Amino acid sequence: MKTDTDLDLLFDRWKERIERLIREHPLQIISWEATRRCNMNCVHCGSPSENVNLDEELTTDEVVSAFDQIATDFDMSRFRHINITGGEPFVRKDLLEILSRISRSPFYRNIDIQTNGLILYDNPELFDCLKRYGVTGLGISIDGLETTHDSFRRIRGSFSKAFEAAKIAVENGYITTISTVAHSNNVVELPELFNLVRAKIQPRVFRVMTIDPIGRAEFDSEYLLSAEDVRSVIEFLRAEYQDSCGNYADPSTTMVELGCGGWLGRELEGICRPLIFHCIAGITNLGILFDGKIASCSNVPRDFIEGDLRIDRIRTVWEARYHRYRNFEWRRVGPCAVCDEWDYCHGGPMHNRRADDRISHCLFHGALARRDP
Repeated sequence: MKTDTDLDLLFDRWKERIERLIREHPLQIISWEATRRCNMNCVHCGSPSENVNLDEELTTDEVVSAFDQIATDFDMSRFRHINITGGEPFVRKDLLEILSRISRSPFYRNIDIQTNGLILYDNPELFDCLKRYGVTGLGISIDGLETTHDSFRRIRGSFSKAFEAAKIAVENGYITTISTVAHSNNVVELPELFNLVRAKIQPRVFRVMTIDPIGRAEFDSEYLLSAEDVRSVIEFLRAEYQDSCGNYADPSTTMVELGCGGWLGRELEGICRPLIFHCIAGITNLGILFDGKIASCSNVPRDFIEGDLRIDRIRTVWEARYHRYRNFEWRRVGPCAVCDEWDYCHGGPMHNRRADDRISHCLFHGALARRDP
């Protein structure tokens, strides 16, 4: 359990580190949205396929060329990993070819793939192939107990397939994360789901992400969290994290953490996930969207696109643009204008920003700073 002195020191070091990263903005993570196509039709999807032109998807050679260009143009000494998202990455028939070609570079041997698990379950031979091509981590989505998950994901039987795919991933030595989107219909299930996952799958991480009003969820308020729901999620994470954080290095222990939902306030940051939050979009994280647009991550609205790799040199975009990701004063509007935790949060995650500069929602102001009597 961290003491107040420990947390003060943690915050001081964290602020220094963030300020240095903003100044230097080293490329550390590439988030590649492999496709918007998917074999599911989930209620909450933040990157739905219906409002984009799928014919604009990058070709095999265009993807490989982009990664080759990055390896040539950037200082890769601080590069950490590639995070592949979708849509569903495995619906790309050329995914293995792309992985085979880019993993020849020594910089691209630490790759994570975020997946719904269905294609992995149906094609277990993929587990061996992926290891050969630099894939070290798999994030598999399980969004509640069986009935809840299947309803949320709109495919009956999807829970059991995702569950089994995750078990096989762990058995094959992948750093496995179970990702759960917390929504109004599954908040009460989180403790039972976590205990089930910890006992039967034993992943390295059980990651909870609060549902965001983006993509399909922007138009379906049924699943959005109330302030009471958010507090329940945070209290669950806080209790489980404090019990398990000392054993994080033990592969038999499952760590819980909150995903990048936003700033929690000094009271809670650092005690319910193994980090203090600051959005890294455009600071250390480069986003490549399915159609070659250069962004900061796949969930940031397309109003904040900075370039197009079919036209621009990626390094030029990274150095000459991205000002709004590294200078924060434009975000100091609405609740951020009067927030006494601005110096830590800087306006929260970019995926919650909109073209008119407003923020769609804030965990801290919406649920955590204004507690009910």
